[in-house]
Amino acid sequence: MKSVSVFQKAAYPVTLKNVSKVYRLYSRPVDRIREILFRKTLHRNFWALRDVNLVLRKSETFGVVGENGAGKSTLLKIVAGTTRPSSGSVEVRGMVSALLELGAAFHPELSGRENIFMQAAILGLSEREIRARYSEIAEFSELDDAILERPVKTYSSGMFVRLGFAIATCVEPDVLVVDEALSVGDIHFQKKSLDRIMGFREAGRTIMFCSHNMYQVRTLCQRAMWLKNGRVEAFGETEDVVSAYEAYQRKKEGSLRQDNGAENIPVENKALSAAGQPAPVKITRIEILDARGRAVNRLLSHRDAAVKISVDVLDTDVPFHVAVVIQRDDGINIFFTTTMQQGLEPVIGLGKVNALLEIPGFPILSGEYSLFVYLLDDHGIQVLDMAEGVCRFSVRSDPSEMGIVALEHHWHIEES
Repeated sequence: MKSVSVFQKAAYPVTLKNVSKVYRLYSRPVDRIREILFRKTLHRNFWALRDVNLVLRKSETFGVVGENGAGKSTLLKIVAGTTRPSSGSVEVRGMVSALLELGAAFHPELSGRENIFMQAAILGLSEREIRARYSEIAEFSELDDAILERPVKTYSSGMFVRLGFAIATCVEPDVLVVDEALSVGDIHFQKKSLDRIMGFREAGRTIMFCSHNMYQVRTLCQRAMWLKNGRVEAFGETEDVVSAYEAYQRKKEGSLRQDNGAENIPVENKALSAAGQPAPVKITRIEILDARGRAVNRLLSHRDAAVKISVDVLDTDVPFHVAVVIQRDDGINIFFTTTMQQGLEPVIGLGKVNALLEIPGFPILSGEYSLFVYLLDDHGIQVLDMAEGVCRFSVRSDPSEMGIVALEHHWHIEES
């Protein structure tokens, strides 16, 4: 093996060179044997990954995006060591912990306690270390002693993944591989999960993060990769990669979104959290207000405007921030802001809350637009509730003004 300097060891915990993964697909199981006996090709190759190169820096959070079947999970499994590449080289330095298919390696006949010892041993912990951390794992999973003595085959899917998450994060890895793990369990457990992942990030661990939630990728990751049909379609700064992926998605789905006829989101909006549970905070109404404070669906450029968001707070233990995106009807995001960006403390309380976003001299020019509103946790990452593509509205400006926004500007002409 080629020697690596101390600096290289510290700087590059993960290195992939020309990594490819191919699977043999057979029409019938018996064709595997027939292929061996008759030395005749009876399979077709499916390339899950082709020629992927990647170097992760120490302490960075790296995002992986792409459609289902693009090769994201295969890439993460190769980094985690649960799958070997068909070709290419993989170098991972230090301890790796993976949040992939949580609980998939549990033995169904063994109890939760026995699975804790078995899975933690696989992660590299000694029996003494496991006993020292057992209480922490059990407490984090929120499963009591009676449940942990039962075979895991009797567990619900939520209990299954909560125990898997608690075990996978009981170690202090150098590299953490995360595949859509922020939707584990109910909203309270999601918050605990995110806090633990953020703790790894703040401790300087290297994190490889895969998600379909572009907001989370943008917020968490310094760099990102877009996989398409097993190949790297884009690589680099997160905003560049995510923007390219979103543009591709818009083109694929059709450039213009159909008018949903929603001028204001109704009170009977049934909000659900990302896990499908009743949201602890719920958006009940969204209104666009003109300079006179009237709810409208048409605005004039250069006039004061506001967005009013009404929220029902059902749980005082869930502090939250409010985020608003203004999007043009071709899918271009014009503006994004959160209460967190402005330095406001997260909202804590019970009952009804009204958030007012004031936009003096509304600078957006003529076009059709809609709002995307999010209630975010105190980190500004986890989505607690959302209303997307609502309050469709139009903007009218002077015909002589062209473009998207009216920038404040001044002309100066000097004659010589």
